[in-house]
Amino acid sequence: MSGRKDIDMNLAIGLYRDERLPTPKVSKRVGCCVQTLITRLREYGVEIRSNGWDKQKIDFEVLRCEYQDLKISTAAIAVRHSMSPSSVWERLTKGGVHMRDRKEEAAKAITKIQVSEHPKICLRYQTNKYESCGDIARDYGVHKATIANILKANGINPEHEGARIKSYKGGITPLHTRIRHCEKGMVWRRECMKRDDYTCQTTGKRGGKLEVHHLKSFSQVFEEFLSLNSDLDPEKDCDQLFEVSQYYGPFWDINNGTTLAEGSHHTLHAE
Repeated sequence: MSGRKDIDMNLAIGLYRDERLPTPKVSKRVGCCVQTLITRLREYGVEIRSNGWDKQKIDFEVLRCEYQDLKISTAAIAVRHSMSPSSVWERLTKGGVHMRDRKEEAAKAITKIQVSEHPKICLRYQTNKYESCGDIARDYGVHKATIANILKANGINPEHEGARIKSYKGGITPLHTRIRHCEKGMVWRRECMKRDDYTCQTTGKRGGKLEVHHLKSFSQVFEEFLSLNSDLDPEKDCDQLFEVSQYYGPFWDINNGTTLAEGSHHTLHAE
């Protein structure tokens, strides 16, 4: 009988619990099937979110009102409630809601991002090579296709997400992601929240869905780290660089983090 599959659980927990990615996407990133991922997450004490029709925590009427009355896109609703756009779409259709054309909705979503933001998005995409359309989309509360359309409209051809990572090797965890979601990264987030008494530093509200914002972006700290260790290659020496990163202070400096409510965090990145 073969042994248990080796899975990077620090990465898996970071993607599932902290970034709120659905299990199918997380399982692809860590290289296992969905059921194996769920089993391991439970072993580590992680509560599994339910996508079941009868088990959804978000009331259907809330979703219907946001979609039909407020004309919010399924992608934006998904961000609001930490769901996947497909789950929102499924619940609405099962509830008998007439769905808008997805292409038309995607086109309208672009207009919700001010034109003045388009150059900032393009510059961010071009300068932060470790960020994908999906990363930027989460900060603006839209679907990644919306960001891709903005880039295309400005003459930029979006790359495959994996191709944007220098250390991408056919799905093997890139150095950037390994460092960000390692155990020390999770400790860093917990310590920042504890210091701030689990209170949003913008609204003053305690509790709820909290995130930790890097005052100096993680990508910038990462670039500086690579510059200081330019004798090592992020692809060939990935494991060695990861070990070195555990002793690189700027990654784990809690003075570079501030606690924000999820909505405040999105607003900050959209400014």
